[in-house]
Amino acid sequence: MFLKSLFISLLVLRMASMSVCQFDLIRSLLGITHIQGTLFCSIDGSMIYGLMTPTFPNAAVQMQCGAGIVVSSVKTDATGTFSILLDAPQLLLSFLLTNCSLVVTTPLVDCNTALPSFGALVSPLQLVGNTFLGLFNVTNFIPVAFRFLPIL
Repeated sequence: MFLKSLFISLLVLRMASMSVCQFDLIRSLLGITHIQGTLFCSIDGSMIYGLMTPTFPNAAVQMQCGAGIVVSSVKTDATGTFSILLDAPQLLLSFLLTNCSLVVTTPLVDCNTALPSFGALVSPLQLVGNTFLGLFNVTNFIPVAFRFLPIL
């Protein structure tokens, strides 16, 4: 009886260690990509230091890849903050950094009538690090710096 209990205990322990390894494999292959930032009401979408720069609420922010293919689209909240979550394998990180950008399609005139009524704000992405959320690796990105493009 003792040997049977020992065998079952070892079998359960072995199965538990296998499942942890499998979860590590899944975690390394699949992950969540999180892109976040705050959009300000300025010609380049950034805060002007030393001045009270208002944020840009309800602005449409798109993540575009390649030749303008929209991967995700969100709106900024009342504080100008946006957050995009993507289920993306870790293998796509270099693609995101080199082929994707954030595009604000809402005209700047919507937040300040003194700003242009045409064009868009565009920013490449910057990797800021990884965190873990349960079993998943969360890869965090931020906009590098928005710039105004008169024609998109």
